[in-house]
Amino acid sequence: MGTFELLAGGLQNAFALGAFLTIVIGLMVGVIAGALPGISFVNAMAIALPFTYVMTPTQAMLFLGGIYVGGVFGGSISSIMINVPGTPASLPACWDGYPMTRRGEVRRAISIAVTASATGGLASALLLTFGAAPFASFALRFSQPEFFAATVLGLISVIAIAKDRPAVSLLSMLLGIVVGTVGVDSTYGVPRFTFGVPALQSGIDFTVVMIGLFAVSEVIDLLATNRDLRPKKTAGQGLPIRFRDIWDIRGAIARGAGLGCIIGVVPGAGATPAAVIAYGIERQASPRGREFGTGVESGLAAPEAAKNATTGAAMIPLLTLGIPGSAATAIMLAAMMLHGVNPGPMLFLTDPTMIYTIFVAMIVANLLMIGAGIGVAQFFSTLMRTPPAVLAAFIVVLSVVGAYGVRNNIFDVYVCLAFGVLGWVMKRTGFPSAPLVLGVILGPLAERYFMTSLASSGGDWTVFFTRPISGTILLLAFLFAVWSLYPSIKGALANFRASREAEHGSRN
Repeated sequence: MGTFELLAGGLQNAFALGAFLTIVIGLMVGVIAGALPGISFVNAMAIALPFTYVMTPTQAMLFLGGIYVGGVFGGSISSIMINVPGTPASLPACWDGYPMTRRGEVRRAISIAVTASATGGLASALLLTFGAAPFASFALRFSQPEFFAATVLGLISVIAIAKDRPAVSLLSMLLGIVVGTVGVDSTYGVPRFTFGVPALQSGIDFTVVMIGLFAVSEVIDLLATNRDLRPKKTAGQGLPIRFRDIWDIRGAIARGAGLGCIIGVVPGAGATPAAVIAYGIERQASPRGREFGTGVESGLAAPEAAKNATTGAAMIPLLTLGIPGSAATAIMLAAMMLHGVNPGPMLFLTDPTMIYTIFVAMIVANLLMIGAGIGVAQFFSTLMRTPPAVLAAFIVVLSVVGAYGVRNNIFDVYVCLAFGVLGWVMKRTGFPSAPLVLGVILGPLAERYFMTSLASSGGDWTVFFTRPISGTILLLAFLFAVWSLYPSIKGALANFRASREAEHGSRN
């Protein structure tokens, strides 16, 4: 049976009433869970896993797939509207999406975000449909050194985000890496930076850090400055975005979608590095790169397209090799195994109907996401018309509940509040907090991949450079760092020459 015949069968199965409703319900659950700060879509998928027992294997995958697609985008709603990322991958949406909201362009920002996300997700769904086997064979060649190199590339992208203060941003990132090392070392089992506090031995969860730095600090800043979180009333706020506006940023969407598809297919990479790297690259490629962080449309579109482009790509190694490409696909793997389904190459021969129904469902979910995203955004828009004090109380309650719910640990609430104060101090002093969050997220990953690579290679550190793929990625990271730092280096050299010439002229 040919590919298009299988797709036709999958299309018929996906649009059956029960299957279609399953996709829609999963999509709405994902968007809502992603939009609520501290309640990630991965947690929603884990909570939803027991409900799949009463479903067929195909329905279970459609339900979890809908949560996955909707959840990756949903975090951007709270990022854009209240500067609180619902998921780590939605962090870049704060940088240019929230400034648009402050200008009164909230509807425009949401429209750009959902369109870019749907485009990226649709591209990855098509990649999943037509390029699963070739991409999965390439991802099979990745091992720990390649994962380490990819993580280093994500950390290097902090330099691109740094704008004109790379040293301060790197210091913030290093602080985040230190925070990420708190707890028991996974390699040697030795406590680090716990200072005799037993609760710190379990480490500091990045979700708790993120909630504190962005949500709690935002409330403290609101109370300290007595400012209004509600967007300004402008003539353009209620007007729908035009096709021409989307067409003007087509390059950013295309670059983000392509990058997300490439990164997403790498097991363990995920949406967060894709979004961050896409933002850094777009800042270099855009003629308005120096304005990023002030509400530039392409700065919002590129990471949005990239993070949703990882959804279908991350399912390629899952379905073809049985290797989950992300935490979300790991839950989907558990659901398949609970139903007695073993993903892998043989599944394409034994049950192609299920495979192609999943393919079509991913395409359908990304198309439906536009309506679901705008619908949930309307709820948040209504929420933002409430008095600022009520909204602040709502954010605090969500933050505390979300911080506690991460690990059901009251100590996490105290950590969240402490990072809230730290985030407010950083904001008032102009110290960037985004690199700190990225350090907390990516630092432990880099350490784990580095240590396991050395263990598997007998302590030979050259393994990172002698392996072609990891060496190439590290070379790209180096070139990316030089490319990002070149304007600062050039300016420093120009200032040095000018000072030398001035000194020489004064002597004459």
